[in-house]
This record gives sequence, structure tokens and C-alpha cells, in this order.
Amino acid sequence: MDTKAARRYASALFNASRAAGNTERVQADLALLMECWNRTPAFRRTLESPRIAGERKQDLVATVFRDAIDPLTLLFLRLLIEKRREALLPAVTTIFGELADELRGLVWAMAIVATPLSDADRTRLVQGLRQRTGKEIDLAVVVNEDIIGGAIVRLGDTVIDGSVRGALERLRESMLREST
Repeated sequence: MDTKAARRYASALFNASRAAGNTERVQADLALLMECWNRTPAFRRTLESPRIAGERKQDLVATVFRDAIDPLTLLFLRLLIEKRREALLPAVTTIFGELADELRGLVWAMAIVATPLSDADRTRLVQGLRQRTGKEIDLAVVVNEDIIGGAIVRLGDTVIDGSVRGALERLRESMLREST
């Protein structure tokens, strides 16, 4: 997949939706389109098929979505069809969501922990991440007993390994370096 192209399309749609003041609506429309994409294989196959003429696809989306989505979203979907970039829709949706979250000052984080977090521990972790980033944090927690204790936090492209397993591995590597 052409991620550069997906980023360009997502950025263009995001900027147009900001200018129109309907970013949240367009994001909801993209979510609806992705639900159709994922739950209706015929919809996906139709959009992705090179055998179906672009005009026919345009007519289909206009008929199905005319009253369901914002005109800007419909125009964008028709542009993807015109440019034969329908397969970019999932990536565009993801990137658009990231841009919208960034605009709202929201960062997604995932904490991998050995045991479930108490409400107080979760609150402390979110507050610490909020202090570190200066942004609001939406935290997902995954339990994985293999890390023994502590937590591994993924925050965008950054990984913070505060696990016992990670500390033991770092200690082992240090000892091996010293012994050579």
C-alpha cells in the first residue's frame, strides 16, 4: 500500500474538514464507511474491483451514501474512486483519526502489565504520561504475565520499558559486557 499517498489524501481531507468546521462529522463518516467496508464484503469487492467502471462505483456510492454522510466526505470518496485509490480508504481513515486526535491534544497509549491495574494505579500512570507529553492520554491496558512485574508503555513511537523482565535483561546484558 502507498502510505505516502494515503497520508496526502488524509491530510487534504483533514484540512478541508477543518476549514469547513466539520472534522468530527467527517471522522464519523469515515468510521461508517469503514464499518461498511469491513462488514459488507460485496461493498469492499465492488470498490476494489478494477473491472467495475469508476462511473458505476460513483453512482453506487452517491445512491447509498447521499443522505448518510456529509457532502465533503461523499466528494472525497468520489475523488478516491476517480483517482482509482479506493484501496487507500482504510489507511486514510486511520491517518485522519490520528490527525483529529492530534488536533484535540489526545495521545493513544498502551500499557502492558503483569497484573490488572487498580483504578489508582491507572490514574497515576495516566497522570504521569500526561505530564510527560502535555497531552490528554487515552490508555489501553493489556495484561501479560510474561513481563513478571512493572509495565511496558507504548506511547506513539516511544516504548518505555519499566518491566521487571526488561530490567533483568538489561542487567544480564551489562554483566555480559563486563565479563568480556
